[in-house]
Amino acid sequence: MERLDRDTLFKKLRSKPENKVCFDCPAKNPTWASVPYGVYICLACAGIHRSLGVHVSFVRSTTLDTWTEDQLRLMSVGGNHKARQFFKQHGWDEVGSDKIEGKYTSRAAQLYRQQLEKEAAKLASPAPAAAPDASVTASAPAAAAPPAPVPAAAAPAPAASALRPAVSAPKSGVFML
Repeated sequence: MERLDRDTLFKKLRSKPENKVCFDCPAKNPTWASVPYGVYICLACAGIHRSLGVHVSFVRSTTLDTWTEDQLRLMSVGGNHKARQFFKQHGWDEVGSDKIEGKYTSRAAQLYRQQLEKEAAKLASPAPAAAPDASVTASAPAAAAPPAPVPAAAAPAPAASALRPAVSAPKSGVFML
């Protein structure tokens, strides 16, 4: 996969109508993103997301912060429209900053996060190579692989009793070595 450029990607994705409004409130032109959910949010909602902890939501500025390839892939497979549809199917169709904690700590949020991670991973892995054509491999001379080295004969391991010192137990209860 080709390397993603942050500015080019966000210019394209933020130009979509659904990404021009904060995912969590009606604020226009969000410049922040919740990376694990691939959604665009405003500065005020980004602050709320930060208070949830990075195990729930991890936010980045789409204009100021540096991004990893994995984070950019999550954003490219996400988007506010896709997330809104998923959350609505799972009973989260209300918008409002007072709903953020409940929404992102819900089972639906966990499922959506896993779904996005799988989709982003597909973008990261190259397409599987096609199986070689049987007619091509049949006509090509087979290269002889060198024989594997034969290990030298190992000496037999000593018996376990030979490794322990002899201990005798007299009837008096005193042990001697």
